[in-house]
Amino acid sequence: MTFEQLEDLFFALEINASPSGFHGFLCGRLSCGAVDLKQLIDASTSWLALSHEQAEAAEDSFEEFYQSSLNNLEDLSFLFQPLLPDDELPLTERLVAVGEWCCNYISGLGEGMGEEFEVSMEGKEALQDISAIGQISVDFETDDDGERDYAELVEFIRIAVQLVFADLHPELDAETEPTIH
Repeated sequence: MTFEQLEDLFFALEINASPSGFHGFLCGRLSCGAVDLKQLIDASTSWLALSHEQAEAAEDSFEEFYQSSLNNLEDLSFLFQPLLPDDELPLTERLVAVGEWCCNYISGLGEGMGEEFEVSMEGKEALQDISAIGQISVDFETDDDGERDYAELVEFIRIAVQLVFADLHPELDAETEPTIH
């Protein structure tokens, strides 16, 4: 599901939430280990403040979105991408989405964290950096380097999330493919 498709689903269901923020939360939660699908739906329903009717209407789309997000995180060829708006939007709006993604990724990790939450020193640094990026400010003048810097920032986030995911899932290799239950 693309950013625009999720945005359209949110609009159709009258959900007032950021698609990037929701994807960040979901990726953080999925990074913590196997998640029962009902627990994930309940966490999402709570995070999105959905009514029972909205949750039922979105259930099939969300199940597909959850599985797709998990598959992208587990992909051994590192194709994971944070769900962000297209490049047609102004840089400041895209940076706000990056900040929302990062803040909610940390929130999702926090919700799913158990006693066995251990990451490497590189993973700890990556989490600190993601947390700092979540505090991004858009009160600046953009220049020609802004687009390049944005692309580098998104690439950094992508790699950092994969590092954290790999730290939390050492059992993953080419023969193992955990799924949402």
